[in-house]
Amino acid sequence: MSEDLVEKMRELLNTMRDWERKPVVKSGKIIVELVKLPERRGKTRSRPQHLALMIRREDAFRGLLIVSPEELDDLRRALNVEKLDDIIKALWSIYKERSVEEYEL
Repeated sequence: MSEDLVEKMRELLNTMRDWERKPVVKSGKIIVELVKLPERRGKTRSRPQHLALMIRREDAFRGLLIVSPEELDDLRRALNVEKLDDIIKALWSIYKERSVEEYEL
C-alpha cells in the first residue's frame, strides 16, 4: 500500500458528500465503487465517517459494503468455492427453462 494512495483516500474522505459514490472497477455487469459512509451515532457507540467499497450489479442501487480487508478476504474465499459454480449453473438452467414462452400459432 503506497502513501500516495492513503493520502488520496484521506482527501476523498474530506471532499466527498455522505453516500457519494465513485466508481473504482467495472467488470461485466459488476461495479465496485468507493462510498463515503456518514457518521453513525447509537445509544452505546458511534462510528466516525469512513470510506467503504460497495460491490453491486450495474442495474442495482444497493450492494454489498466491504469495510475491512478481512471482509474482502472472506468474500474472495466464499466466491472461490467450487460448489457455488455448480449451484449457479443449476439455478441458471432452471431460470432459462422458465423464461422460455411458447405460443400457439
